[in-house]
Parts: sequence; structure tokens; C-alpha cells
Amino acid sequence: MMSITPLLTLLSEGKLRTAVKANALYKPFYTLVYLATLKNCGLMDRLSSGPAPFNDLVMTYTSDIKTKDALESWLQMGCRLKLLVVTDQGYVLTGLAEKLSQPQNDATLALLQEVGSLHYRLITETPERIGKGELWQLDNQDGSLTARSSRALEPFVLEAIKRYLPHSKPCKLLEIGCGSGIYIRHAAEHNPLLTAVGLELQEDVAQVARKNLHDWGISDRVAIDIGDIRTMPVTPHFDVATLHNNIYYFAVDERIQILDRIRGFLKPDGTLLLTTCCQGGNIGMEALNLWGASNLHGGRLPEKMEMIDQLQQAGYADINSMRLIPGDSFYAFSARK
Repeated sequence: MMSITPLLTLLSEGKLRTAVKANALYKPFYTLVYLATLKNCGLMDRLSSGPAPFNDLVMTYTSDIKTKDALESWLQMGCRLKLLVVTDQGYVLTGLAEKLSQPQNDATLALLQEVGSLHYRLITETPERIGKGELWQLDNQDGSLTARSSRALEPFVLEAIKRYLPHSKPCKLLEIGCGSGIYIRHAAEHNPLLTAVGLELQEDVAQVARKNLHDWGISDRVAIDIGDIRTMPVTPHFDVATLHNNIYYFAVDERIQILDRIRGFLKPDGTLLLTTCCQGGNIGMEALNLWGASNLHGGRLPEKMEMIDQLQQAGYADINSMRLIPGDSFYAFSARK
């Protein structure tokens, strides 16, 4: 017969409620980390094409018979979390793991991978770093993963593109920090007469963008360049300049100068379209704020009114803002040269 005395003791000492609340955090944490690892180790992609017998997985993932039990235990945890299930044909994805393996959910999966890697490190390692007077470098970020995860905001940025970019007249676009190239694609689909230059700091991300543009059939209208907007020769050749989800790559005290420099790339009456998370958003935006603030080459998220003020100080006119996500702090800012 089970004794409830230990539980009563914990309750009388005021420990039980705290223990129960803490215990409730374990499963979500394990689930998140397991899902990220399923993708990172290649098993999610392997199982998305069909069941995998255990012996096949042994041949793929173990180099020593002594590690067979470790693999089986790891798979067992996936089953316990209801992310894997064992059938007569082998292991199969189930539940959230099966849904995240579908291509249309890749941005959500990439965000989850970032939480399990970059965000986890930001939370656990930042106190030690700042204690040593150190900040993060840009290389703590996986450029291709960020390009994938940023697509979670794609439907909202698309609304801003449709609202602020010309629909049918010739338009030359400069996109600063083009990522995967997806927003250039949307701009090109929105305006068949649009041509563009996408600027990217990281070569690996630029290669992804070039391949995407080729696959989308618009590489003849778009060039992807490697460079830094802070050092490129200023040429007023563009009708529109866009910065999507990257103003926090610049320190707060250099943003006015950067925005002014971008203004120099615009033709007279040219338009700047800037989309960004701002202060006061959801917990994911709070993690992004932490990344920007603790990065040597970046800065915290802006306040909405601060962003408007900085655009004014940079010399822009006709400044407008639009909340892109109802009830959250993701905004589009448009301004005219």
C-alpha cells in the first residue's frame, strides 16, 4: 500500500506546490529540445519519407554495439513524448513531430531549432559573458537557420510589401539583408516590372538566396551582392530600399547614421520600407531583444516612437507606421526621401 506521508510532509512544509509547478516545466522543455534534435541529427528528414526499422537506425547512428542501448533509450524518450511511435515497420513520426516535418511548417520548425540552440545559449551564457565584459559575435548565429526562421513573419511582411511598394510601374529595389530572398520574390511577384539588388553580409546566406531566386525563375531580375551598407559607395539609383527584420543588427547609437546613409541610395521621392519587432512584444521578441542587446555588432529592439524619431532625424519625410500583427509589437515603417 502506497504511503501519502511524504506528500503530506511536502505540503505542510510548503514545498509541494512549488515542486508541482516546476515539474510541469520539464515535459515542454524536453519536447522542444527533442524536436530540435530530431531535425538537427537528420532523423526527422529520414522518418518523413517513411518508417525506419530499429536495425536500420542502428547502422546509421551507432558505430559501436555498446551504443545500441543508448540509441534505443533516446528513441524511447521520443515515444514517451509522443513524437515517435513504433509500428510493425519501424519508428514513425507522430503528433507535433509529424506536422513540423511538413514543408509548409519549416519556418515554425526553424524557430523551434533557434530556441533550442541560440536562445538557450543566450539565456544560459550571457550572464557569464557580460561578467567578463564580453558580448556575442555575429558568428554565434546560424545564417541559414535564421533565414528559414524569419519566414515565420512572412505573411505579415507581405502585407507591408503590398501596401507600400508600387504595383505596376518600373521600380528598382535595394533590399538590405536579403536573407533567403523570399521578400524580394514577393516584391517581384507584386510588381512584374521590378528589378532588385539584394545585399547580404554572409556568403552562405547569399548562396541560399541565389539558388532560391534561380529556382523561382527571377534570377534575371535580381542580383545578390555581398557587402555592408555602412561601407558601400552611395549611389542614388533606387526607388525603394527595404530592411526587413534587421534594424537590430545595428547599434542603437548608429541607426540614425545608417538610416541617413540608406537615404542616400534612394532617388528623389524614393521610399524606405522598414519592418521590425519593437519593444513590448511576445516572449520570442524578448529573446530577439536579448540577442540584439548582447551582440557586439547589434542593439536592442527599438521603441515604436523611437523608430519614428530616428527616421525624422535621418532626414525622412511622410513617415507612417502600421502594426502588422494584431496585439503584438511587429511594425512596418514607411518614409519618403
